[in-house]
Amino acid sequence: MNKPESKSQLKHGRVISPASRSAIATEQGLILDWEANEMEGGKNFPSLTAGPFPRPYETDNGSLMPPTDGYILSGSKTDSRDCVNFTNEEMSQKLNRPFAWPLLDVNPGETFRVKWVYTMPHVTRGYSWFITKDGWDPEKRISRAQLEPKSFCDDFYTQVPYYEHTAELKAKTEHEVKLPTGKQGHHVIILLWVVADTGNAFYQAFDVNFK
Repeated sequence: MNKPESKSQLKHGRVISPASRSAIATEQGLILDWEANEMEGGKNFPSLTAGPFPRPYETDNGSLMPPTDGYILSGSKTDSRDCVNFTNEEMSQKLNRPFAWPLLDVNPGETFRVKWVYTMPHVTRGYSWFITKDGWDPEKRISRAQLEPKSFCDDFYTQVPYYEHTAELKAKTEHEVKLPTGKQGHHVIILLWVVADTGNAFYQAFDVNFK
């Protein structure tokens, strides 16, 4: 079995609509599909510490170390997947041509719908959404200081403990969120698929333009 086939055993999932930074990086030839599926890091974000998942879900598997600043969008991956953390300038240097992350036009308060494809649909706690704060600097990599301090939506299953409800805690192929009001211009949205039976979440990032 060659390396790509063996590596495929580690695939998990990614957003296929709308285009995330992972999808764009794949289109640019910077990462492979399996790498886009593995933007995986500790699920206690935005905390910097590993350990128990917050109440009332403390019976879920504890979190591994969450991503460090500058590597949040890749779920802490520092290999070729680091490109999803790149600023426009870094991407332009990498591609040796002018580049800007494409922006998805959205309206404040509108419903934002996503579709996932999973190759390993883990027992799921839910989905958590974060966004950049007003006045964030797109010429710098995403850090906690660039983000609103709390998620703007947590779409979590409430059944606990997870191991008594594994048939119910299913990864969602399609789901949606109401975007924050009061935002204008370019922002980055981070979506976490939070897994109950491992210490990780899967990170997906979107560049949007609030009209």
